[in-house]
Amino acid sequence: MAVFVHLTDLHLRPPGVLTLGRIDTDRYVVQAIDAINARHPDIDAVIVSGDITDLGEDEAYNRAAMLLSRFPVPVIVVPGNHDQTAALREAFRAFPGLGEETVPGKACHAHRVAGVTLVALDTSIDQLATNGHHGELGAAQLEWLDATLSQAGPALIAMHHPPFGVGIGFMDKIGLADARGFAKVLARHENVLRIVCGHVHRTIVSEVGGVPAIAIPGVAHQVVMALDDATPAALVMEPPAYGVHMVDNGRAISHIGYVESYGTPVLFDNPVPA
Repeated sequence: MAVFVHLTDLHLRPPGVLTLGRIDTDRYVVQAIDAINARHPDIDAVIVSGDITDLGEDEAYNRAAMLLSRFPVPVIVVPGNHDQTAALREAFRAFPGLGEETVPGKACHAHRVAGVTLVALDTSIDQLATNGHHGELGAAQLEWLDATLSQAGPALIAMHHPPFGVGIGFMDKIGLADARGFAKVLARHENVLRIVCGHVHRTIVSEVGGVPAIAIPGVAHQVVMALDDATPAALVMEPPAYGVHMVDNGRAISHIGYVESYGTPVLFDNPVPA
């Protein structure tokens, strides 16, 4: 069995600086790494699906690289809409896939880990420079994905923007622009077991071209569950979380774990029958 831990939306600022002036994302990231290392000693890799920083500062990327280096397994990183690809690539040059440029302008890469091909896609479009936050894969990256999947075997795709509508209006406005093109590529391959992503700071499950897809909460703040037009766009301090994706015998299973502890477990009075 292959086991992958999944973190997303770290939104780090330089050391000592609070995100949005009020959220100590550094503390949240440290807590998440400590909890995962304590609870999950036998994982095969860690996936970090974008928004490593909040404003793309070099100091924030350097801090992120230092913290994520505390995992004893490969860490697969892709950028999000709050990232700057060039700065991320420089800070994470020693991490898998980020010392090379497979597709010009995109930080996409693929790795065979424990019998599974982890495909990391770059949906960022240098939003910090353009003040836009939607995602786009682009024709060249879709061609690369098509070629990669054709020889990948069992595969798991990681990306920042969900390739599906999430039902939260203000997030769907900054979703993946070429989701249909992505779905067309998936339709040509039957070996993709799961698509995992972030961006929306919530647990949201859907499917793309018949492939199960899951977005997970961030390790710090979350996005309000605004399922109607009356609920304003907002961030909420709901529990920080992470994902665990297990692949066994050609099937993928995904779990959501909470970083914080909620007291001593209450044991069953009698063993659960087999």
